[in-house]
Amino acid sequence: MSDTPPSVDLRTDQPHPARVYDFYLGGKDHYGADREFGQKILSICAPLRPLARANRRFLARSVGLLARDHGVRQFLDLGTGLPTSPNLHEVAQGVAPQSRVVYVDNDPIVLAHARALLTSRPEGSTAYIDSDVVDIDRILLQRPGRSTSTVRSRSARSPCSTSCPTRGPPNCWPRSATGSPPAAS
Repeated sequence: MSDTPPSVDLRTDQPHPARVYDFYLGGKDHYGADREFGQKILSICAPLRPLARANRRFLARSVGLLARDHGVRQFLDLGTGLPTSPNLHEVAQGVAPQSRVVYVDNDPIVLAHARALLTSRPEGSTAYIDSDVVDIDRILLQRPGRSTSTVRSRSARSPCSTSCPTRGPPNCWPRSATGSPPAAS
């Protein structure tokens, strides 16, 4: 069995949600079809671009605050999308180099970009789980990378690029298939 990932047909002739979002953010990983579709959407909803950029700034501020002021060293980013700087691991490891970050997405295009672009600082770790964000039990049971484990008490989850401390109120926790919060290890 080979460790070489299978090639992905990027279908650059068709718009893709992750690449359109990258276009809104001012990134570089989009194509003509993505820009054309993105412009059509912006003609209907002009505030979408500044909202996408505000969401990205919120992600950076909240992750920085959690790492700097609250000692959070593990982050789980659900629905990662294409890597766009600053990525969650860049922010977290910029504050606390030993931070561990796990990205979760089930999109083969996102996976292809993640494999190429998501690199960790040596003191920390960055991993990617190919999974649907609704499959919480599967995500929390995986142990990507040697030093990354399931989410523990001083961790933060980043559902859809927003952060929620796992030591916070139970209503912040995603529910498992059984309807109860997943157990932290």
